[in-house]
Parts: sequence; structure tokens; C-alpha cells
Amino acid sequence: MISLEMARQLREAGLEWRPAERDVFALPGHDMDGQVFVVSPLPALVQRYNGMPVVAFQTSAEWALDYVMLAEAMWMPSEGQLREALAGLLAPDAPLGLSRTALGYRCAIALGGQPRSFDGPDAETAYAQALIAALVYAA
Repeated sequence: MISLEMARQLREAGLEWRPAERDVFALPGHDMDGQVFVVSPLPALVQRYNGMPVVAFQTSAEWALDYVMLAEAMWMPSEGQLREALAGLLAPDAPLGLSRTALGYRCAIALGGQPRSFDGPDAETAYAQALIAALVYAA
């Protein structure tokens, strides 16, 4: 999963979020920076009942927020979502590759016919860095 800071950079570069089921997001500035949320039609929580772990299905919880504005939520796209968004910005015949390195991963693309590579500790970060560059290039 990308960092909250990387998600912020993607948003600032122009990545738009069209929320869909299973999307992951955070709510920075709501005293919940360490919490990650998932868009889901049915909340399921792991709780204890009579000392035993259970999965509880609930429509609300007493601590739940009623709602937050979409602009307040920070989308944290998955590896597949990052790759798909990146591929959508590149020319159909432009290279797009991911390879392992000694320190993590490298995403190789071409912007304006020029080869570029982006390294990260994980595939998501490498793709995110390449996507930020592609978004800035496209702007």
C-alpha cells in the first residue's frame, strides 16, 4: 500500500478518484491518520463476543462518522489501479514495465519518447512515482 504522502502527491498531480467498491482511503486531519478504510456495501468488524473472536456484520457503529466529503478522503490506489491509470496516460505502444532490483522495484516508461525509470521499495511506490511524472507531463 502506498503511503499517505504518496497518495497526497498523486492527488496534487491530478489523479482523480471515482470511488468503487474495495477502494482503500484514509481521512487525514480527522485524528485518524493511522486508520485505513475500505469502500464496502456491508461493514464487517472483527470483535470479541464472550471472549471469542467473531466477525460482526453491522450497518453502523456508535463511533461511526455520519459522512465525510469525498474531497476530505485520500484515495490510496492499489498496485493494479496505479498500473491501469499509468497505462491510460501512455501512448498505446509506449513501454511500461516493472522489474525487481536489489532495493525493491523499478518502473520503466517512456514520456515524450524519452525513457524514464522510477525506483521504489515496493511495486506500488515505483508505479506511483511514474504515474506522478506522467500526470505532470500530461498537464
